[in-house]
Amino acid sequence: MGDNVMTNGHNQFIAQLEEAVTAFPTLRIEYVNGREIIKGNLAIIDRDGKYWEDYGVEIHCSKDFPNEFPLLFETTGKIPKIADWHVYEDTLACCVKVRPEEIIRCRAGITVTEYIREEVLPYFFNQTHRRLEGYYVNGEYAHGVGGIYEYYSGILKTGGNIQHTIQLMEYIAAHDRPDRTSMCFCGEKIKFRHCHRVAFDKLKSIGEITLRTHAYEIAKAAGIRK
Repeated sequence: MGDNVMTNGHNQFIAQLEEAVTAFPTLRIEYVNGREIIKGNLAIIDRDGKYWEDYGVEIHCSKDFPNEFPLLFETTGKIPKIADWHVYEDTLACCVKVRPEEIIRCRAGITVTEYIREEVLPYFFNQTHRRLEGYYVNGEYAHGVGGIYEYYSGILKTGGNIQHTIQLMEYIAAHDRPDRTSMCFCGEKIKFRHCHRVAFDKLKSIGEITLRTHAYEIAKAAGIRK
């Protein structure tokens, strides 16, 4: 991505910070290494209004914002900085969602306020529930390639068949949308509109290169390809 695009994304991030700290008054704007970030505490409150706890956070602009999530860091040390707890061990940034979900959510852009409300708070609630109750209340994908595979397998309803998942991913990457009256490309004797139409449209929006890359990563991790 070129410098101009990165600058535009960073400018958008900065322009949205006031709105975000107004929406979440326990957050503030600070300068770190000459860059503006969001820093502060977020209270985790469930749908019934029950308070669980606070997390210290930092939110930084990411390289491809607003077409990818900002970078989220948990600063109070409550979450172990390991992959099993959905934290990238190399950067220590939080892994809020698996990459395909993030791409789909951000294909039309995301604002900082939307990110905090729709992604950060649910992420921390899920982490809190695991810490205090022993399990993720909203479920979870595995970290890394395993989670990417689980996502695609679930969307495509392949029942844990890795090779079939890869085949369908590669078909979607390479082909235009089938006619709605066609038989589904998955091999079932069901018309496309009653079978994988929704899955096709969702995954097609990820893009051919990314779909092929994810298919290759899944195959490599499974030992199907070198």
